[in-house]
Amino acid sequence: MFTAECPSCGAKVSLRASASTTAVCAFCKSTLVRRADALERIGVQGELLEDYARVQIGTGGTFEGRGFSVVGRIQLRDDTGAWNEWHVLFEDGTTGWLSEASGQYAVTFDRGKAPGVAGFEAITPGRAVTLNGERWSVTDRRTARCTAAEGELPFPVDSRWEARVADLRRDDRLVTLDWSDGDPPTLYVGRAVALDALAPTLLRSLAVVEESAGKIEGGLRNLDCPSCGAAVRYVPKLAANVTCRQCKSELSGRSEGLVVEVERADRAERPTWLALGDAGEHEGDRWTVIGILARRAAEDPQEWTEYLLYAPKSGFRWIVHASGRFQWVEVLNEAPEEGGAGARVRGESYTRNDAYDSLTTWVAGSFNWRPKVGDRAHVTEFVRGSGLGRRTLTQERTDAEATWSLAAEVPAETLAAAFGKAATPKASAVAAATSVATGPKRGVRDLAVIFTIVLAVLSLPALFFSDDDLILSAIVAVVALWAPLRLERDEDD
Repeated sequence: MFTAECPSCGAKVSLRASASTTAVCAFCKSTLVRRADALERIGVQGELLEDYARVQIGTGGTFEGRGFSVVGRIQLRDDTGAWNEWHVLFEDGTTGWLSEASGQYAVTFDRGKAPGVAGFEAITPGRAVTLNGERWSVTDRRTARCTAAEGELPFPVDSRWEARVADLRRDDRLVTLDWSDGDPPTLYVGRAVALDALAPTLLRSLAVVEESAGKIEGGLRNLDCPSCGAAVRYVPKLAANVTCRQCKSELSGRSEGLVVEVERADRAERPTWLALGDAGEHEGDRWTVIGILARRAAEDPQEWTEYLLYAPKSGFRWIVHASGRFQWVEVLNEAPEEGGAGARVRGESYTRNDAYDSLTTWVAGSFNWRPKVGDRAHVTEFVRGSGLGRRTLTQERTDAEATWSLAAEVPAETLAAAFGKAATPKASAVAAATSVATGPKRGVRDLAVIFTIVLAVLSLPALFFSDDDLILSAIVAVVALWAPLRLERDEDD
């Protein structure tokens, strides 16, 4: 362990890892770089956002049979949100990173430079990249800046430091390419993990998180919208991006309250089956509705509703509601394997079902990223089973990321009972015939309409010949009308 005095305030500063070259003084926030046997001050760090993270400096755990402890943190932010990169020291003296974003975790290790890799601008989310003879799926590409840091780190960072990174996944394995120091990028290799699987110790207690992060553990805070004065319910620190339900202004949560980011002209209120702040018991946890989206296929006026839920121990889930049907949705921390007309994840195969572009049409509540009206994503769906046994694997791709989710059909009565609703509507003003999970079947319906027109035209000459032909014409007309109606009814069922 290297120990010296902070040249700014005189406090004791220690570096435990041999790979650590930089420390942030816990008292004066000075960024210090080790120079031989002394520390040199190169700047001052910004204040850390006290978020919902339970990991902290000193947290311990085990990964692949090796014990570790957390010795530092970098907090990064881009236009969509913030996340943490925890610097960890293993008991054998090696170091790594524990990344944490939206309640999902991954452990990675620096493997040096990666020559021969495509440039940062050439990496496209949702596409495949070959590394060392293996096919990897690009799930994320973004540019972020360091907003704050603490503890000891392997390189100096400040508010001017910019990270240009891309994540590639293959099942639960993860590769991060980092162009922060230019070409070629630095290669980090590891895998996605669940926090509980690390057998963590010395986590921040729920009481400490609640006190420091504004009662974020399941609690909601009421503040007045600075644009229109309406009451806004949001989860402080956890979900700092908020949309006022009344005036649709986009707000950002700060320690002193809410700040208007963008004002919206669309002030229409939307009725929804669940409301912000509704809570219910499901899958052994208590979930609170913190955000609501309305979306539709880009070329279809019918909408569906998506509810963002949060539980202190389980993180985030979604409920998708369309045409009286409900789905319980988990965002995956792994990348399914695609091939041909299908995909495979968690040992099960799914068949490609539909593909379309989605459009966000309405936003209310708070989110762990910043959604906006007008957001577009390309959606590809894969299905397995039918009826209440149906499950849907979905990829949503934007210019910045490609995310996967797994949805299971849930009886309407189950969720109605869980959230204390007396009755489940067949369809609301927001949830209509299309579903993010079943997908719009415009191609099938359009084909049926064309089929009807063609048969009707072909049957018209028969009206001018014989009675037998008239009978045949009637039969053809009935079949032509029945086919699309039957297809529509099957889809609704």
